[in-house]
Amino acid sequence: MNGRSVSAVTAYTAHREWATRPPDERYASVNALYQAARDQSVSLAREVEKRTAESEAQKRFIEAIIDSLPLSLYAIDREYRVVAWNRNRELGELGIPRGSALGQNVFDVLTRQPRDVLEEEFARVFESGEIERIDQETPSPKGDIRHWVISKIPMWADTTGRVSHVITVGEEVTDRVQANKAVARAEKLAAVGRLAAGVVHEINNPLATISACAESLEARVNEGAFDGSPMLEDLRDYLGLIRSEAFRCKSITMGLLDFSRTRTSDHTTIDISDVIRSAERLLSHQKRTAAVEFRLEIADDLAHVSGDPGQLQQAIIALATNALDAMSDNGGVLTISAQNDEAKVVIEVSDTGIGIPAENLTKIFEPFFTTKEIGQGTGLGLAVCYGILTEHGGSLNVQSTLGTGTTFTITLSAVNLNEEQRV
Repeated sequence: MNGRSVSAVTAYTAHREWATRPPDERYASVNALYQAARDQSVSLAREVEKRTAESEAQKRFIEAIIDSLPLSLYAIDREYRVVAWNRNRELGELGIPRGSALGQNVFDVLTRQPRDVLEEEFARVFESGEIERIDQETPSPKGDIRHWVISKIPMWADTTGRVSHVITVGEEVTDRVQANKAVARAEKLAAVGRLAAGVVHEINNPLATISACAESLEARVNEGAFDGSPMLEDLRDYLGLIRSEAFRCKSITMGLLDFSRTRTSDHTTIDISDVIRSAERLLSHQKRTAAVEFRLEIADDLAHVSGDPGQLQQAIIALATNALDAMSDNGGVLTISAQNDEAKVVIEVSDTGIGIPAENLTKIFEPFFTTKEIGQGTGLGLAVCYGILTEHGGSLNVQSTLGTGTTFTITLSAVNLNEEQRV
């Protein structure tokens, strides 16, 4: 008898045995089998539900991690469709809602960036499989420049062995870039200061001699010592030119001396609103301000600051003078505002003038940099302002838009008068 016959006989025998049992036993046996199958089905369903819940929780956890990163992150597939878009990529002035990005062609989403450049960057990563890092500058709607480090990271597919997605991570490094520039600027200012301190007095001595000789000759001309000379008028012109140019050199050296000297005056608690109003009164008496409207916007509860009132007034007047120069042709509005910002006092000097080109914004605090005509400026005013405010523990920043105007922002630490009185 072969194996199939044995199995058939065994099954038949078992069936005969089960069929000959009493009905109650047969029912109990069937019920037990049904219950066992049902329990197994329930157990399987619970296991599937548990695994599904764990998978969903893991997915949400990973999404929460990505959304919590202080970075902008998104990913695209080989069809350039956006498949991931984290929360930080939604925020900010250039943010885009996730619902408007997911599933869309990345070039239809990132319309602010040149398509050909962006496409070339993605293509290189898809082709080479290597991480690519790019330094990028983006103008904000306010006109200032934001700095980013963009990393494009390949994601490899397990099945095809090629890059299936590209993950783009953007980190804003504006504060770091500005800090590095501030350090470099401080070092440059210190070097110029040391140079200026060493040469100013040596230059002033011959300048004083030249000026004195020119004035003496002018006095002799006025007394008639050279009457009858055919070169008299030329002599008058030359002497006037020598004297005016000597005084211009004198103003430059005095600016250098002011720039280089160590300001050791004792800082006292001052009402900065009085300093601002005093500066405005001095400026308003200048003849060139006739076509300019002055506006003062000072908070009634403006906090006091610690500093030298003369130096702070010098800084405010220098900034306002530059603003007046920017509006010299067509007039405009000069606004000086001062507000509290938590533990800071923020002073803004704004104009509606011609604005500053973006390529010059990083240079304007450097000594001797100026866009004014020869004889109209030494290029030391903003450098001196920067030095004054740095020594006061404050900061000086600028935002500008061509054709719209410029705003210089002074930030100083506020003084808590109540704490001073308790001490």
